[in-house]
Amino acid sequence: MAKPSIDPDRRISARLPTNRSGKILCGAFAWDCVIRDLSSQGAKVQMLASAAPPTKAQLVDLVAGQAHDVMVAWQKEREVGMRITRTYDLRGLAPAAVGTAKRIWQAFRADAPAG
Repeated sequence: MAKPSIDPDRRISARLPTNRSGKILCGAFAWDCVIRDLSSQGAKVQMLASAAPPTKAQLVDLVAGQAHDVMVAWQKEREVGMRITRTYDLRGLAPAAVGTAKRIWQAFRADAPAG
């Protein structure tokens, strides 16, 4: 009996496991998600609703204060693999392209318990 082949990991950079709150933004729509793992090149997120994210969107890492322009690479039920095409730091001056992401991140920070 032949052994099943194991698909090698084709990622360029290693992903670090996380469990961070996130949002996926597209136009006037925002979906809650959990960022399960993250690298400079991509992310795996778990959608909290059964909605499918659009092909191109912004992923907001509410904990790290970053927004990423992303493209969906794959989806399996509520798990979505995303390729990061650009990253923005929301903690300082940010371009208008991430204005909504910055406002959502600021609201998240204001609601977070002081630690």
